[in-house]
Amino acid sequence: MARPTSLVLLFLSIALVSCSTPAPRAWLRYQPAGATTWVTGQNGLLTSTMHGAPVTLDLGRRQTRAEVTVQNTTSQRLEFRMGPEAGHPRQAIGEVLLRPFSGPPGAGGPDMLAYNAMQPVVVEPGWRGTFYLDAPLGREPSIGQYFVLTVEARNPDGVCERHSLPLQATNAGVISADGR
Repeated sequence: MARPTSLVLLFLSIALVSCSTPAPRAWLRYQPAGATTWVTGQNGLLTSTMHGAPVTLDLGRRQTRAEVTVQNTTSQRLEFRMGPEAGHPRQAIGEVLLRPFSGPPGAGGPDMLAYNAMQPVVVEPGWRGTFYLDAPLGREPSIGQYFVLTVEARNPDGVCERHSLPLQATNAGVISADGR
């Protein structure tokens, strides 16, 4: 008699665990969707040069929808702005981290700061600026959503270089409940 009772308890415990486990969610990411001046480099990174400073754009990350890294190897201060070309979200679209790329290991810099669309950020000579654009439109993307990401760089003379990249949200698979 104990056998049917234990089978029922086993079935109920399996049902309870499976009902409380969150379902896998779609992993949406942006992919290039048109002509651009960006060049596809190693590991699928998009690369460009703005006022002599190398700029990379990584669209393949799970945690961040777009990651733009600027290495200011020039001798001048460069001001960068980025965000969607049409419209400016009212809330932060991500964060920016500024760090020197030469010097002792672990050399610090300012804390990571919230980043608003087209907010000017100065990257000093010998510094790296990493822009983590989690929500470039100020909200979670929906599949098929299209926008143009613009990256601008100004030198001290006020000359502006601009690179645009049309992007579209696509389904890149699913993320399991445990994040793997």
